[in-house]
This record gives sequence, C-alpha cells and structure tokens, in this order.
Amino acid sequence: MKLAVISDVHGNYKALEAFIAYIEKEKPDGIIGLGDYVTDSPYPQRTLKMLYMLMRKYPFYMVRGNREEYLIQNYHEPQGWKPSSANGALYYTAMNITPQDIDFFENLKISEKIEIEDYPVLTICHGTPDDSRGNFLTDESLRDKTMEKLDTEYLLGGHSHNQEVYEYCGKVYLNPGSLGVAIDGIGRRAQFAMLCGVEKEEKKVWEPKLLSIDYDVDGFLADYAGSGLDGYGMVLTRALKKTLLTGINYFYLAVVEAWKISGKPVAETPEEVWNQVAEKLEV
Repeated sequence: MKLAVISDVHGNYKALEAFIAYIEKEKPDGIIGLGDYVTDSPYPQRTLKMLYMLMRKYPFYMVRGNREEYLIQNYHEPQGWKPSSANGALYYTAMNITPQDIDFFENLKISEKIEIEDYPVLTICHGTPDDSRGNFLTDESLRDKTMEKLDTEYLLGGHSHNQEVYEYCGKVYLNPGSLGVAIDGIGRRAQFAMLCGVEKEEKKVWEPKLLSIDYDVDGFLADYAGSGLDGYGMVLTRALKKTLLTGINYFYLAVVEAWKISGKPVAETPEEVWNQVAEKLEV
C-alpha cells in the first residue's frame, strides 16, 4: 500500500506535472492533498485541470487550505482585491477560475480521517484539524498541543511549507513540504512525500518518505509575464518568483518587512511601502 502526499501546490502546474510523471512510474494506491492548490501562479485553470484528472484516475483524499477559503469568501463577499502587491495575485486567481471550481472548494472539509484496510487511521488537514491557518513552524507549542489531543496515530498537514516528520507522544506528524513553493534553501525543487504501508512487529504501520524532485522552473517563470500575472501581483509576485529560484521564503520576508515599515495588515499596506520592501530585498 502506497499513498502519495502533496500540499501547497499554489498553482505551480509545472511542479504538478513533474509529480504526475513520478507517480505514473511509482503507481501509488491513492493520493492525499492537503490544500492550497491554487493562487500566486499563472494559469490556475491548468493546475485545476490536472487535479480533476487525478481525481478521476486515483482515489484522491483532499482537504482545503486557507487559499481556497480566501477564494470562497471573496466569491460570496468581494474583498476589494485589485492589481496590487497586497492581493493582486489573489485577484488574478479569482478572475481565472469558475463558479464550478468554487463549488469544488466548498465541498472540501478542513480536516478528514482516512481509513484504509487494516492500517492506522490518518487525520489530514492543511494547518491544524481545527484551523487551516494554524502554523506549526511559527508556533511549536501549537504542534505539541495538537498532537496531544489528536485521536489518531498519524497527522498529515501542510501550510508551513516545512518538510518534516515529527514524532511526539507516540504519534507521527508528516508535512510533505510544498509541491509548488518549496522552502528548502536550495530552490528549483518540488517537495512531496510517500506513505508506505509496512508490517512491523505484527502490526501494520505507515512509513513516511520525504521526496524532492526537479521540475521546469524556467518554463514556469516565463509564464508569469505571458499570463499578465506580473502586472497583477507586483512586489509579492516578484518575491515568490525569487523564492522559487532560491528556496528562501522571500514572500514571507516581504510581508514581514512591510509590517515593520507600515505596521499595517497586508491588505492595507500602501504600494510605496511595498516598493521600499522590494528595494531592500532586491526583488
């Protein structure tokens, strides 16, 4: 029994293509998706088309991430998104998906339990089982608290883009990292994981394996200009592109710098502040 685990695709269809090529050879018994499938990248419909294809071909266990929640909220109550560094990439995504895509996102839960044959039950989520924005990387106490109250032996989550396997109080947490925007200090890589069912001491368990593969980063970056996304997302889009090349989270660094300068939430940060951030971070 093998399950492929992906999270935080963020619309990177080139990374998703490479993942599909990998699993075509490995032939897993199913796929687990941990949310944040789109936003921040050109041509979101390409990513969604591939995801829908995978759903037809494999058992695909999915939850939604905070990015899907933003899109759902904006669809029902427009958030004032516009071409800007603050939310231009979200605006672009919202303009390039359909009501049917929103329906798909709405039908996903923020957490699920997966029961497969005689293997231990898996809890899957994006951030935490209760909050899609819960971030274990910025709050380690949250990770331990979540593990303590977890009623299964395994928790699979994403959101932090931090690829890891963590064991605590007899339970295992797996974060496959980000397929679309890997934060590994290297760059040009796509991250995911495989869960292999094995038998140990007469008991079936899940054995996680963390993976990174190459993909066509240059081809992907070329589509930012062709799609028009560069003109929508401005500074944060340039920060994300630098992240793809370096594996350093310039997107997050840009948000932090903007806060230091303006003291305002991202959505309220004026463009002149973002330009200062761009100069400081060289994006």
